[in-house]
Amino acid sequence: MTRDFAIIPVKGLLESKSRLSRSLGSREKKKLILAMLKDVLTSVEESELFSRVLVVSPDLYVKGEANLPDGSFLHQEGQGLNAGVRQSTLFATREKASSVAILLADIPLVEGQDLRELYSVGDIVPRVVLSPSLKGGTNVMVREPPGIIAPAYGRWSYSTHLRAAQRTGLAVYSVSNPRLSFDIDTPEDLMTMRRRDPHGKTHTARCLQEMTPPHLLARTK
Repeated sequence: MTRDFAIIPVKGLLESKSRLSRSLGSREKKKLILAMLKDVLTSVEESELFSRVLVVSPDLYVKGEANLPDGSFLHQEGQGLNAGVRQSTLFATREKASSVAILLADIPLVEGQDLRELYSVGDIVPRVVLSPSLKGGTNVMVREPPGIIAPAYGRWSYSTHLRAAQRTGLAVYSVSNPRLSFDIDTPEDLMTMRRRDPHGKTHTARCLQEMTPPHLLARTK
């Protein structure tokens, strides 16, 4: 029986998404981050793939603010996204995980079917499955087994992860679609999100509708 873990790293609620600060106040930004996290958690649950889901963050408030159940939060000890991924991967390995899927917490359009597609690609193990963002990052990375390549999140991380997997001779696959490739980092992304989900199917879109900042409304008309 396989034990597939989903890991969702989240920066501190006040430190995350600094580029959104020119459009959103700190309270609004915190609500948005939690709404995006909820959308990702919903997609993970809908996929029915994972035996365990971990949210890893240096911010202890994430557990309470996101209403995470016991056993689903891991307090990050080091600094930065890569430190959180390394720590949670080590935890998953100790728990005998067969694979680890790292999902960034700012991809609110992802659906359960997208995650199932990632796991259905290829039948060779060890393997790495990557889903790039439109900006050159890595929105989702499946590693089976968990520690076969090191996390290298940062600028152009998709190409870095791809080269690392290729250098080891592992089976490596890339899967993308408009939901997987979209992440929210800038005010322009907020406008795109409003257009992509005008009826508020996601928690993120409903959060933005409730905020309705005048400058956003003006620019989306």
